[in-house]
Amino acid sequence: MPVDYSKFDNIEDSDEEAEKVAAASGKPMKPWEAPFQPPSRELAKPKSKCGSGRETLEPEGLEKKLSICQGGGGDADAMAEQLSRLYGSKMGQMGGNPFGGPPMEPEEASASKPNEPKKVCTKGNGRKMVHTTNPDGGEIVEEFDERTDVLLLRKSRKPKKLGGETEWVYEVGQAQEKAFDPHSDLMKVSNTNPIFLRKDTPEHFQWRIRNLAYPVDVYSVTIDHERQQVVVRTSNKKYFKRIDVEDLARLGIKLKDESLSWKHQHNTLIISYTRPMEVVKAEQEALKLVAKTGMNMKDMM
Repeated sequence: MPVDYSKFDNIEDSDEEAEKVAAASGKPMKPWEAPFQPPSRELAKPKSKCGSGRETLEPEGLEKKLSICQGGGGDADAMAEQLSRLYGSKMGQMGGNPFGGPPMEPEEASASKPNEPKKVCTKGNGRKMVHTTNPDGGEIVEEFDERTDVLLLRKSRKPKKLGGETEWVYEVGQAQEKAFDPHSDLMKVSNTNPIFLRKDTPEHFQWRIRNLAYPVDVYSVTIDHERQQVVVRTSNKKYFKRIDVEDLARLGIKLKDESLSWKHQHNTLIISYTRPMEVVKAEQEALKLVAKTGMNMKDMM
């Protein structure tokens, strides 16, 4: 049976056939009969290249889009300009602090310099604690009595050259002794050995050496001006000790003979050195910093 191909002349499967039919009939095309128009593609912008000539994966202009400070100066100046523009006269009413609260003082507003030690102050358990971190990584921990402001503890340590931390060196106070365990410890220090510690008073640096049961005329306490140390020796060659005064060394103060005194009682040698005014002022500044910025340990827990 022959096939009539005339009925396949208009199969309406292309946009051109639909346009021809609409033009012949004079009727407008329906929306769903309109030819498909693919979206126009814009020319891709050239990607930024790095110094080696390769294309970078970083989005171009992202820093400008995320920037909230628009100004010709630095970021701090631009931020100050934005805050003054937002808050206006409120800045003066709040003492220059846009977030409310007490006025910002110059010490709190200025950023800490990288070459200056950083201090963290806390209060708790009847003590005022100051933790100082030096630029070289060294640490100093000081604890003052909260009622009398007397220095109770000072310990320091320096970082190792190959990384890690050394043990604490106690300048004031005494490290807590480890309890003797007969199952793991083989030996224990004798209780009759001399015990050296420093325990200051408000007027003096004071060192105590216990378990020295020798007569008074045996002891000799002098100052080695060349090494800037207090030297303790006995004529019977039973005890010898060199004492460094780190408080004076940090401030560059020399030891003086007239400020040194000592006495022996109850098998204990007590050595005293009058506290210089420079050291007293430095400690008062540390105590003011604690009172100003110290965090209460009870509030942190």
